[in-house]
Order: sequence, then C-alpha cells, then structure tokens
Amino acid sequence: MDIFNFGREQLENGSLNGMLEQVGIDDVGLFVNQFRSRAKQEASQNHEHSEDVSSVYSGGQNPGNMFQGAMKAYEAFSGGQGGGAGSTIQNVQKMYAMYKQLDKNGDGKIAVEDIQLYLQELGLGGASTYLAKGIFQAVDQNQNGTLDFTDVMALTTMLNKLYGQFGHVA
Repeated sequence: MDIFNFGREQLENGSLNGMLEQVGIDDVGLFVNQFRSRAKQEASQNHEHSEDVSSVYSGGQNPGNMFQGAMKAYEAFSGGQGGGAGSTIQNVQKMYAMYKQLDKNGDGKIAVEDIQLYLQELGLGGASTYLAKGIFQAVDQNQNGTLDFTDVMALTTMLNKLYGQFGHVA
C-alpha cells in the first residue's frame, strides 16, 4: 500500500491502523497520550533557551514553554532528529508558522478540513480527504473536533513516519 492511493476503502477497512502499526505505532491513543505527556514534561522543565523560543511568537503572545516542549517531544518521537537548541528553535518557528497557517480563523484549533488542505499541499490530492479524516480522528483523542498545537505536532510525527514508509515527504 502506498499513501497516495489511500481512499474510502482503506479508511473503512482499517488500513490506516495497519500502516501505523508498520511504522511502530500500535496504539494511536497511547502514542498521542505519550507524546502529550512528553511535551508537558519538557515544557515544565527549565529550558535555557526559553527566552529565545518565546521570541518566535508575535502579537505579544508568549505561550511559555508549551511549544518548545512539543518540539522536543516531536524530536524524541521522530527518532531524535534535530541538531541541538539552535535547530530546535528554528524547527519550532517552522512548526508554529505551519500551525498558524493551518489555523485559518485564528482560534488556535485545527479542524479536519485544515488537515485535508495541508495534505493537498503535500501533494496527496485525492488521498487527502480520507487520510485527513482517518488520521485526524485518530489524533483527536478527546473527540472535540479540533486539534491544538501539541496534537498537530503528534499528527505531523505520525505523517512523517507514514511518508517514510509508504510515500514520499513532500
């Protein structure tokens, strides 16, 4: 199976779960909860670069260490990719910019339609509707229909793993 042919049949027959298992995610709920826990743990620790990270945000908003914690969790769950604090700060900036770009109405939450547009931008066209719905539902653990920044980071980690195994990173 390749990710570019993911459609309604794959969504309905559980192919996404099988694909996730093949990339080491046997239980999406557990994965997301562990990711969220790691992000909170990282955010609660004193980070020597937290002032640098807080400068990422504009409009007087300073979300503290939440974004840095999510980025460190992302690095840990992505196999330790990254290259120290400087690249972490750059990655946080990129991820936050992507998050803000996805957040079309500025409410701080990402809906399934936002993920679908993101997947289309990655070149997944026809697969985007079904893949977005499946992966969104898997990550939206509280089933409120929206994702916060940490959820988006977990979703991005999962997508990167899927692309690595079943497609190409755009």
